[in-house]
Amino acid sequence: MVTTSRRPSPALVARAEQLAEWLRARVVPREGSLTQVCAAHGVGGVVVVGPERVTYHEPARDLHYFYHPGMAKVRLHSHRRGDPDPMIQAMDAQPGDEVLDCTLGRASDALLVSWVVGETGRVVGLEASAVLAALVRDGIARYADPSAALTAALRRIRCQWADYREYLPECPDGAFDVVYFDPLFDEPLETSPAMAPLRLLAERAPLTAETVAEAARVARRRVVIKQRRGSGLWHRIPVDRVVHGRSARVEYGVRLARPHTGAAGPSRECC
Repeated sequence: MVTTSRRPSPALVARAEQLAEWLRARVVPREGSLTQVCAAHGVGGVVVVGPERVTYHEPARDLHYFYHPGMAKVRLHSHRRGDPDPMIQAMDAQPGDEVLDCTLGRASDALLVSWVVGETGRVVGLEASAVLAALVRDGIARYADPSAALTAALRRIRCQWADYREYLPECPDGAFDVVYFDPLFDEPLETSPAMAPLRLLAERAPLTAETVAEAARVARRRVVIKQRRGSGLWHRIPVDRVVHGRSARVEYGVRLARPHTGAAGPSRECC
């Protein structure tokens, strides 16, 4: 369900109607508190279109969430200084690359990728959660950073409300240079208040070896999977090598589009 902030302008109502059409949801007038609105219409949560941002609220769980690039800005500035980023190295991302991010979330990883591949590249992000897809789509279109270059990189991301399990089989062979997964970790690495609602709203289906094999068909060069370091995922989903930072708590499994045969196990790279 979609509503607006109190006393909305006609333009704000029009934005709410457009968002509701994209979500295939209904628009209801803002009458009373959000708790009252949800109770009156028999729903647990509501997307609120305000003059500054779009926010999702679940009053019963005291949950609210809105788009913000978060740590992506820090990573991007570090990359601009010349500091190596393990994800970018695992992807071997280059200007002009086409990258499919199957688990878009806050688009934090996609923002850094978009910066690296540049104007000649392409970044498509899939998000299975309708609420997260709506908020990140609006954020990508409207968030303005003091850095014009960062804002431009954000605008180049193409967000689609889609489940990668349905999207990948529809892709032709070699549709993207890199296919990327950041499946939800069993235990969060970040304990910030911003991450708690993201975990509650995100798709929780586990990544399977069959899906990764399908992604390897779609990738021209490689599939990259982000995971907690030492999680044991690579025993269930074989990869060709693992890339990680010197002190990072995460690592990136790399499955080449044409995997090497006869290898005893993944090699490890530290960057």
